[in-house]
Formats: sequence, C-alpha cells, structure tokens
Amino acid sequence: MSGPSARRLKHPLAPGLVSVSIWLLLGVTTLLAACNSRRNPVAPDTVTVSVTDSLEFTRAGSSTPVTVGATPLACCGLYDPSFVNEHAMWIVMYDPAVQTGWQILILTNRAQAGAVTTLPTAIVAPSKVPYVSMFVADSLNELSSDTEESSGTITVHSFSCSGTAIQIDFSVDATLGSESANSPAMDVKGTFRATFPMQSCP
Repeated sequence: MSGPSARRLKHPLAPGLVSVSIWLLLGVTTLLAACNSRRNPVAPDTVTVSVTDSLEFTRAGSSTPVTVGATPLACCGLYDPSFVNEHAMWIVMYDPAVQTGWQILILTNRAQAGAVTTLPTAIVAPSKVPYVSMFVADSLNELSSDTEESSGTITVHSFSCSGTAIQIDFSVDATLGSESANSPAMDVKGTFRATFPMQSCP
C-alpha cells in the first residue's frame, strides 16, 4: 500500500507530524488497487458500499451547511504501526476535487459499542490516540475533536470488521474546534451508517 500521507488526512493527535490535506487522497484509486491485490484471490467479493449519511457540517456563525464530500475510503486492522499501533477502523469521506472532507478513527479493541464519547476527546494510556476521534478538513481550516474548544458528543452505536465487510453506525452532536488560532469552529450534527468492502490497514 502507499505510505502514510496517502492513507490519512492527518495524523490524529500526533505532535510534530505533518498535517496532510485531503487533496493528497487523490491517489485513492492506486491505494485501493494495492489493497485489493492483497486479498485472498478465491474470496467472493460480494459486499458493496452502502451509505446512509445525514451528517451536517456548519461553520460557526453560519447557517449554510458545508459540503464535505461523499467519496469513501475505509480500512480495518493494525493502524499506523509507527505511531498508533492499534487495531482500528478508519473511515474517510472526502471530495477529491477540493480540500474538504472528514475522518473518524475508532480503536476497535478499546472503544465500546453504544458508549458516548464526550468532547474534547482525550487519550487514555496506554493508547497514543483517543478511542474515538474525528477530524474535519474545510478548505484551509482543520478541526478536530481533541481541541480545547470542542464540545458535545460522538456516539458509536455499533462497529465491526469481518473478513468481508466494514460496518459502522455513529451519531454526532458536537462542535469541533479549529486547530488554528482565530479560525472558526464547526458544528457537526447527524448520523452516519455504512457498510464497506473489507480493506486492511497496512
């Protein structure tokens, strides 16, 4: 598979690591092709993408929703051994034409289905990132669930990684603070349910 900069918007909560804009995910076709080549060649590929998405993203002080994209990228498995080094589910929805999109990272061996995560999200040792974290790229603004200005909740109702499918069901009622000074926060509200064909995180 391609390197870390091709598989994430940014490294969540990793001090000193370079933030990666979504436009770098234009290499997604190559990425997924590489992942597919690692599958069991005799396994039936019967799972198709199914997404029910009511998430709305609104900049602070505005009533106009932000369009953040609907192109998916998802993987399950040992995520980023050089830093996170945890079994995780990583879901991205982005717009390949512009620098907008969002991601959610769930540590599948740590998070609990039905648990409510209160923002700002926090790291619980021995993990190096929160059990559940969300990140949004909005043009030149980057927002995340771990900033001090973040508030509200993320509820992961269910999640699973099987040999053939990735499934996720979560809801958000939160404000994500910007990682840049003097940049607006963003309200995120709604639910997201999806099934994706299984892809392994490298």
